[in-house]
Formats: sequence, structure tokens, C-alpha cells
Amino acid sequence: MVEKVCTFFSRKIIPADTRDLILAEARKCFSEKGFEGASIRDICDGAKVNVSAIKYHFGGKEGLYRECFKIYGESRLSSASKILTKANSVEELKLRIKLFCEDFIKEGLENMHTTKMICREIETENPLIDDIFKETFLKIYSTLAEMFEDAKTKNLIRKDVETLIITSAFFHNLTTTIRTNHVGEKFFNRSLRDPIYSELFINNTIAIFFDGIKIQE
Repeated sequence: MVEKVCTFFSRKIIPADTRDLILAEARKCFSEKGFEGASIRDICDGAKVNVSAIKYHFGGKEGLYRECFKIYGESRLSSASKILTKANSVEELKLRIKLFCEDFIKEGLENMHTTKMICREIETENPLIDDIFKETFLKIYSTLAEMFEDAKTKNLIRKDVETLIITSAFFHNLTTTIRTNHVGEKFFNRSLRDPIYSELFINNTIAIFFDGIKIQE
């Protein structure tokens, strides 16, 4: 009994992992200032760690920057790969799209700093993360495109629609809405953080989007 109590209290006083503290602060600094603008000193001051900790855990600023993308990208690819499997009916296709939307919005809002970093890098085409982008985020895009292409072969959606166009339109709608969510909150009292509105947004998006590409009865 005494041993269990001691173990409980020892766990309570363990400080947050230095590596996680650095990553959290790095995402914030990089999203606000970009790779060039963010300094190691700013990140360490915000995380309240010694400058040498970045060298120890990540090898330097570039390694830290890449790790921010790698962790998130691998996590998102793993999730998308489980959700975006080939569908055998229109109902299943809609369900998989809905699950993907829910996951995409939830993770995008909870990791807003990383979301901003990704959007910045897509626009600037920073070569520092080119390989990570291809192996994670681009594969998520390709996985969704492959699901749509398979749906075309099964006559679940129209064959005259270009797969990459509808995939891009779908991604653009989700990413843009997440990035501008603060505008909806400020001026229209609408937020994706509100479960009711988020559900409405997803259902409306699928209805508008899907009715335009499905086989006409």
C-alpha cells in the first residue's frame, strides 16, 4: 500500500518532458515567424529550457523544424489510411468522407500552430521539409484521390469528373475553413469548435459536394 502511494505521488511531481515542451513552443514560434524568423533563443525562453536541449534532442534548429512536421504528418497519415479505404456503396463512401472530415477538423483545430506551418510551407515550397511532405501530407491527398478513383470504377460517382480536381476542391474547402475559423467566430458567431455547427458544416459540405459528383438517378 505504501509503495503504491509513493508511486502515485512520484508520478504527480514529474515535470513535463523537455522534448515535448520544446516542440510545443517551437510550433508556436515557427507558425508565427516562419523558419527564418523564429530563433532558438525565443523557443528556449518560451519553453524554459537550456539552449543545449535543442541540440541534444533535435540536433539543431533544422532538425527541430522537421520534427514538428514529421510527428504530425505521420499521425495524420496513419489516421487517414484507416479511414479512407475503398468503399463498396454510396452510403459507405459518404460515411468515410464524413469520418475523414471529423478527424481532419478536430486535429486541425487542436494543432492550429502546425496547421498554419503546413499552409505556410505549401505556399513557400520550403525544401527543408520536401521529403516529409511527400511521405506524409501528400500521401494523405493521394489516399483520398485513390478512394475517389476507385469509386469511379464502381460507378459510385460520375466518371466524367477529374479525380485530382475533386480531391483538391475537397482539401481546399476543409483547410480554408479551418484557417479562417476565427473570422466566422468574430463576425458570424459560427465556429467549428462548436460541435453542433461542426456537424452542420460537415453534413452540408458532403451534401453539396457529393450531390455534384454522384451518379444521377
